[in-house]
Amino acid sequence: MHRLAEALSACKREVTIIQGKADFHPEWFQSTVKTISFKEWKQLDNLCTKKDIIVLPETFLPILPNYGPGIPKILFNQNGSYSFGLGNDNDGFPDNPQEVLKIYNHSDFKHMLCVSKHDLRLATQGLGLKKERVSYVINAIETESFRPSGKKRNIITYMPRKNRRDADIVKTLLKSKSWFKDWELRAIHGLNQAKVVELLQMSTGFLAFGHPEGFGLPLAEAAACGCALIGYSGLGGREIFRLAQKHNVGWEVEFGDWQGFIAGTKGLIKEFYSRPSQLSINLQTLSDEVRSIYSRDRMIESVKEGLKIWESHSSNIV
Repeated sequence: MHRLAEALSACKREVTIIQGKADFHPEWFQSTVKTISFKEWKQLDNLCTKKDIIVLPETFLPILPNYGPGIPKILFNQNGSYSFGLGNDNDGFPDNPQEVLKIYNHSDFKHMLCVSKHDLRLATQGLGLKKERVSYVINAIETESFRPSGKKRNIITYMPRKNRRDADIVKTLLKSKSWFKDWELRAIHGLNQAKVVELLQMSTGFLAFGHPEGFGLPLAEAAACGCALIGYSGLGGREIFRLAQKHNVGWEVEFGDWQGFIAGTKGLIKEFYSRPSQLSINLQTLSDEVRSIYSRDRMIESVKEGLKIWESHSSNIV
């Protein structure tokens, strides 16, 4: 949300972020966008249906009709798999998917921003939203930080936060293989961004266990640091895996296919020893392409395009 707010500000829009506490700011990048607490926002009495817009995350869909009634709403869908709720009794979504679809047709809901091509297809082909009501927004990464640096080592990293059981099983299977004895698995857990970058920069590969994913931010950041990708795309990360596969450094694995992780890791290690120079070139090329596509400038341009599409079909903008 903070990144989107920065992009909207760069598009010459006046932006204010509503959050629990007004003084919160992200630690991983500098943000100059104005903030306001939710308590303060509820006390505002000067909102205007003709000039104000409210941007909500997809998980706020159930309260969309009651969140500033009459004010046009944009949904920032960061994970298409949450379009019908989080799958628990406390997510606020109706149990009946048909009731959820009705909210997507509410008069206040004007436009949706999606962060992956997979979710864009879900919105238009699945939810049935007209193309002029949906835009694809580039999800920018910190390209100044996430970039190759130094020589790659016999290290493969992974994030155990999602689908930890799969991660534990694959880790156990890999450690049982004789061909893996000279390699090290390192978990990315409890590290600040600088330490994450440092670990990815020295790693040759990244095991992805995230599923489902709206975009696959860990995939993009690992690829930007010059890591080969092995694992789940989470659906939203398919476009990143396709880039890695194009450069022969990507092994996408079907959800639950533990053997796929083993086969992909073995394939990467074989490349590491048999064609080290070519592997290095391929990893650098992948990094260059990912850092070019998922840059802050490209995000701003995509947000501009999304606003243009919406404004050309909206009578609520002045």
